[in-house]
Amino acid sequence: MRKSCREMNGAIYGSTVSSVPKQRRRRLIMSFEMVRLDRASSEPLYQQLYRQIREELESGSFDSSASGVPSSRVLAATLGISRPTVNQAFSKLLAEGYLQVRKRSGLFVADHLPATFLKAVRPATIARTEHSPRVARRVTRMTDFRSGRQLDVGIGGPPSVTLIAGLPAVDEFPIAVWERLREQVLAKKGAHLLRYASSRGEIELRKAIAAYLCDFRGANCRPDQIVVVGGMQQAMLACALALINEGDVAWIEDPVFLQARNVLAFVGAKIIPRPIDREGLVIGKCSRQNSPRLILVTPSHQFPLGVTMSLRRRKALIEFAESRDGYILEDDYDSEFRFDGPPLPCLQGLDNTGRVIYTGTMSKILYPSLRLGFLVAPPQLVDTLVKVRAVMDQHSPAIDQATLARFITEGFFLSHVKRMRELYARRRVFFVEQFQKWLGDYFDLEVTPAGLHFIAWLRRGEDFPLFMRAREQTGIWPRPLSFFCIKAQLDPAFVFGFAAWSQAQIEQGLARLASAVKRLKQRGAGNGSSFQIHPVPPVTSSYWPSTS
Repeated sequence: MRKSCREMNGAIYGSTVSSVPKQRRRRLIMSFEMVRLDRASSEPLYQQLYRQIREELESGSFDSSASGVPSSRVLAATLGISRPTVNQAFSKLLAEGYLQVRKRSGLFVADHLPATFLKAVRPATIARTEHSPRVARRVTRMTDFRSGRQLDVGIGGPPSVTLIAGLPAVDEFPIAVWERLREQVLAKKGAHLLRYASSRGEIELRKAIAAYLCDFRGANCRPDQIVVVGGMQQAMLACALALINEGDVAWIEDPVFLQARNVLAFVGAKIIPRPIDREGLVIGKCSRQNSPRLILVTPSHQFPLGVTMSLRRRKALIEFAESRDGYILEDDYDSEFRFDGPPLPCLQGLDNTGRVIYTGTMSKILYPSLRLGFLVAPPQLVDTLVKVRAVMDQHSPAIDQATLARFITEGFFLSHVKRMRELYARRRVFFVEQFQKWLGDYFDLEVTPAGLHFIAWLRRGEDFPLFMRAREQTGIWPRPLSFFCIKAQLDPAFVFGFAAWSQAQIEQGLARLASAVKRLKQRGAGNGSSFQIHPVPPVTSSYWPSTS
């Protein structure tokens, strides 16, 4: 019996039994652990076993990769019954087409189950899913209307030429260097990196980030002011949860990155969109009752308009936050990629009042799925933000943090930034050339000194439906500027990304889009789009495109 149990464990659970070949051990096998046989029942044991296995297969709840079936000897030992009883049940399942025999491999679930499998619908389940679930107001306040499989796809969508803004060239990331550093930190720290980590973040990484920010971003911070988070999105959410009660006022740029708006809606803030002019966010007049508790800004490179906030406006914003007991959340998402002179100092470096929370991410510099970012908090807010961070998901992966710390301190980070800046500069120039070649008749392309995207202003508003339809047909997916607007009434335009694609791909994408528009124009099909688009506002915007 003891021997049978060892064999059973080796077959069902894949334990390393020396007598079982390695190839077989790796195969996933269904265990039928939920089978319950009633020896007091008038129904024969083989019939009970047959019926329960068949019901499990018909339910479709099993993992399709676990298609192997345990041998009659193993299953008999597991259930404490005779092998002939198991064989009798298996024979019936084979005859009805639920199981199949593979030569020299054993029994498996049939590739195509009988028609009864297709009828396995449970009325109770249908009844539960007919009505919309009652969810919290914080969910319904968001502007994210995705559902089903749409939620399985990242922001960038499938790996193809889409010209979506905000995607870095991940194929240029030095994976070999990263893996070597990862092996080194694991060899040095071993099991320490497998335990729970600090909610503040690993101290080596916080020191490395602080040194980088002070030297290259003009920040004024210490390692104990830094909290490592799971990217920019989590940094925003942590700050909003820490500072905003439901109904508190929050200012946001308009137009704006959609997920920033979702964060404020999620925490129940009263969102006040603020317009953008040539100096950045417009402060304007504000009553004491509508004073913002939190102001979200992208001063180095406003998204999506690309405006750089002036020094005068930066100082005025800090003074305003201080006078109204509010905080500024500085989103410094792609400041490393400035192509006209060195990167500009961050807003936090000007703050002597403790009103600016600086946030940064590695998504645009390294790769998005790393999910590592950071925030620099005024000393009086650090503990509060750490507590919120701990509630959200405790900490970021310690192995990735330790690897990133080595990547920064050994100089690979700066080398990568410099190399990517040069690569993006070349792609940027090439994009402008190709855009003028293929789409210059339709757009005025605004070329700002920084960032990984462009705004292309349509010369004729009536061409807007043409390009919306062409996006559907080609999969070239620049966002309409109106997608990012809350109340702003801006001229019709599209936001194009260029960083993630080679020169050949950029040319291919622009040529395909231009060709599709040309075909649609010839057919007069501009108004036939099935895609729900944002209405084109009248051309009355005070924000006029600056053509190059």
